[in-house]
Amino acid sequence: MSDDKEMEDAEDSLGVSEDEELELDEVDEDDELDAEDDVAVVEEVPETGAYLVIGQGDFSMSQSNRGADDPGDNTLCEPQFVELFGDMLFVSDRGNHRVLIWEQFPEENGEPSSLVLGQEDFADCLENRGMTTTLDEMTSGLGDENLDGFTISKAEEDTLSQPSGIAVIDGKLYVVDSGNHRVLRWSGIPSDDGEAPSLVLGQDNLDDNEANRRGFVGSGSLFFSMGIHSGDDQHVFVADKDNHRVLIWNKIPFSDGWNADVSLGQKGMDERWPNQGEFDNVGQDTLSFPTGVHFDAEGERVLVVDQGNNRVLIWNKLPRETGVPADVVIGQKDFFSREPNRGNGHHRPSSEGLYFPTDVVFGKAGLFISDTGNNRVLYWKELPTENGQPADLVIGQSTFTENQVNRGMDDASNCTLNDPYGLLLIDEEEEEEEFRGIPMPDDDDDDDNEEASLVAAEGEAVEEEPQPKFKLFICDRSNSRIVVWNELPYPKEEKEEEEFDELKVDDENTLIGDEEDDDDFFEEEEEETPTGELPSA
Repeated sequence: MSDDKEMEDAEDSLGVSEDEELELDEVDEDDELDAEDDVAVVEEVPETGAYLVIGQGDFSMSQSNRGADDPGDNTLCEPQFVELFGDMLFVSDRGNHRVLIWEQFPEENGEPSSLVLGQEDFADCLENRGMTTTLDEMTSGLGDENLDGFTISKAEEDTLSQPSGIAVIDGKLYVVDSGNHRVLRWSGIPSDDGEAPSLVLGQDNLDDNEANRRGFVGSGSLFFSMGIHSGDDQHVFVADKDNHRVLIWNKIPFSDGWNADVSLGQKGMDERWPNQGEFDNVGQDTLSFPTGVHFDAEGERVLVVDQGNNRVLIWNKLPRETGVPADVVIGQKDFFSREPNRGNGHHRPSSEGLYFPTDVVFGKAGLFISDTGNNRVLYWKELPTENGQPADLVIGQSTFTENQVNRGMDDASNCTLNDPYGLLLIDEEEEEEEFRGIPMPDDDDDDDNEEASLVAAEGEAVEEEPQPKFKLFICDRSNSRIVVWNELPYPKEEKEEEEFDELKVDDENTLIGDEEDDDDFFEEEEEETPTGELPSA
């Protein structure tokens, strides 16, 4: 028997010809294409990020002064702290040794500022405007005779050196002039470029800039101070970083060099060593290089960023005496631990650890801490009441276990951070609650009301946790910008889940596929048909 004959017999036995087989293959391919068409396309949900950038033209830019040799009225170089007073915005531009002021809050990315302090114009950026002096004319404040003859920058009343903390207290602008070891205060809100302040803390006058007033540590001296805050327009809190303490003025200072009333982190006003002289012997009442301080006036709670010990301390009551111990610690499991990331090392972050934090803010929206060494900001919905309480959300990273600069990408984005520093939280009115995937019903739409009520009654609507309404300013220092957030990066629901709502039918016995609309169509036709005539097919 030939091969052709055997093939024909096989086709006859199966009852399928070659042409019919080709037709079947085509049908199968069509079915596969239809199945692919039926698969819902899941849209990628955009990640929540900052909505506004200041100091750069867009979110991808990250160079100091936008890559130019000289600064401008719309550029920044390592901004450290930010403040808002009414519609006015204030930024301490550390790398350019100046403070920028926006008289109207920016509405678009990269808007130019209105005024500059510490420099004569926007193009200048020299420390103390380029003036210098030698240490043979004054002591260094460090007690080291070998520094005699060493050239340092010389301060004057209208100059700045590495400005950091910034605040408006009782309608007056305060700027921590960190490199000049002083805090400057203007008589109100400056209105001219280069305007000089009217009062100084940490020095005897506006021309001195020695550390600790020629080396004598006391209640009125400062050494590379950083953060400043008030909270009630009465108290003044300053993080005196290199004296390893936080100073508290119970009343607004009235004259130059006004002495503080309380010191946290040290046992006395004349002491200044990290962790009270035993560097590794951290405790409940010690500090090491504190950089940020926040006073919750409503609850009279004080929060301090203890950078050198990789933690944040909370005092549940306003301390009235020097050396009062803290009540709660964040970032460590107890008051006696100080290693980065809760002992896991520099490259192993978590929701519970901190690595070189720098600033802290608290309000109705929650608690935020700039975790600088991990290139992120951590968020707690409520103020922690237990030691080592983990954070609820992370900003700047995809997960709690990542800490790369700008997430390891070549360019920055509105979701990334690089060396975040100062924070500012502005609470606003809370948004109305909504159901996830289902808008709140309108009173004038009865059908929507009935449908929403039905779904809610069946327990199928998931109530979304209401988002606090706020603005969070983050000084993204090494990206030379300030990013503004107004939404928390909660995980978004997949679009696919929203597209496929559960089928609802009036009659549970109705077969899927039966079209009630077709019956309605024929009923309408029957009504229009004259009596005695059959409707046309």
